[in-house]
Amino acid sequence: MKKSFVIISALALLCVASCKPKSAGMPFLDYEVLNEQAAQEYLQPVHPGSRPDVPFWNKFSFKFIYAPAFDFDDVDGAAAYVFAATDGDTTLFFTSDTPRTALSPIWGELPFGRIDLSVQAIGAEKEPVGEPQMRSFTKDYPFIGPYEAVSDDYTGAALRAAEYIHNSPIGQLWLVNGEPNLGYRFNCYACKIWSATIQCECFLAANKPEFKEEALTIARNAAAALIKYSRPAGEPLAYFPPTYFRGNEGEGITGVLDRNQESTMFVEAVCAAKALLDLYDITKDKQYFDFACRIAETYRTLQGEDGSWPMKVNYYTGEPTIPAPCMPTTILQLAQRLKDQYKVKGFEEMLARSEAWLWANTLSTFNFNGQFEDVRVEDHEPFQDLTNCVAVDCIDYLLAKPKPSEEEVRTCFEMARFAEDQFTLWNSPLGDVYSDSNRESIPFVYEQFDFQVPVDHSTAGVAMAWMRIYEQTGDLLALAKAKALVDSLVKVQKDSGCIPTVMHNMEDCNDIWANCTWQSIVALTRFVAIAK
Repeated sequence: MKKSFVIISALALLCVASCKPKSAGMPFLDYEVLNEQAAQEYLQPVHPGSRPDVPFWNKFSFKFIYAPAFDFDDVDGAAAYVFAATDGDTTLFFTSDTPRTALSPIWGELPFGRIDLSVQAIGAEKEPVGEPQMRSFTKDYPFIGPYEAVSDDYTGAALRAAEYIHNSPIGQLWLVNGEPNLGYRFNCYACKIWSATIQCECFLAANKPEFKEEALTIARNAAAALIKYSRPAGEPLAYFPPTYFRGNEGEGITGVLDRNQESTMFVEAVCAAKALLDLYDITKDKQYFDFACRIAETYRTLQGEDGSWPMKVNYYTGEPTIPAPCMPTTILQLAQRLKDQYKVKGFEEMLARSEAWLWANTLSTFNFNGQFEDVRVEDHEPFQDLTNCVAVDCIDYLLAKPKPSEEEVRTCFEMARFAEDQFTLWNSPLGDVYSDSNRESIPFVYEQFDFQVPVDHSTAGVAMAWMRIYEQTGDLLALAKAKALVDSLVKVQKDSGCIPTVMHNMEDCNDIWANCTWQSIVALTRFVAIAK
């Protein structure tokens, strides 16, 4: 754990008072200081665009916690621009020499809720020039701690969540005959769900001796299915398990399966490789390690000249079915794990080329468009369906390095602010979106613009992003944000151990995603490790 303070941005200097060296035990969180720090940081826009160098990523954004800046046009004959922000009762004004100035001068005074913004160009005599440019959005509530306290038994919560997966049909169906069963309908997402089941069972086997034998049987059966249904050696996608699995029982998600009969998400084989490595770690059965390495080798073989890979391909020919490239961060994580943990050689060039592509095409633009197996990504233009998940994966990869550079830390801090700004709801005014009356007391994170619903996977992911920032900088505000989100996972957990995937629907444990539960388990256990 690094204890040196890294300057992230000019405004981050304000956090010095609360960025104290970490010591044994959970650090003291002075919320009066932290809330003031947060209020000051919210005046700084997230990755503001600038013509022509940096694109504005927030064209489709509907809510902001940090003061936004918008891509309004210059007007011929304009000497200045008058910004007028109205909440229905009050209008606040300021003037700037560019229409793309952030709303920082008035942001702290604007009320929460819907804001109608007008930017009027004026001439040298202060006369209006042209028509005003308009934008409406919601100013969302900021972080103001502390939030409702929970038991600090995060390890117990993680174990209970794993036990729930084990005891539910998600785990138990693998004991019947060792074959994937669509009695749990999300088993139709083979790479993602079977792999997450393996990881949950490995975690349980390692920490609960009374579950070990049965948990490893489930994990081995799911691993055998991943291997059995993978493409054979010599095929373009050799050793890749399928993204979509129809099977012989149940209906699965028929609409998604029907339109993806011969397709696969190129990046999702990583899920299988990671799960097989976890199973190897606990069993030392080399077949799992070898298969994971073969998956990684296929990625290396199929990497494009520019360092990228396609997003969705034909499962049999390997040919791209849509033009968009995939977000490569999880592929990079797999290669880095093989290199660092297992000392496997031969992935250095692949890592360097892909990371160069990532900086040029994603980290510089903030085009964190969602790439989900149940979404038609080809229907979206850039920035239309932004998600926290891509940004969080970038943070997790870059800050897991032994020695991240200052540029990497700065960029990751900015991505964490993006994930908070666009997807985190500390106490949301958006009452027409969420139906549960308890939502306002539970900070959470929604998944993507096209799915504005609080999801445990996203809440855990953004919590882990702030944990990474805390580990690198010692910023106690980052730790406080992580704690508030991790606590939300505990708050919604049922007595059965279930953490509902859709967090505001706290009674629903019949339709959870195993990969989301696994992400929550990882967040809970990581928080224990960093807050010691």
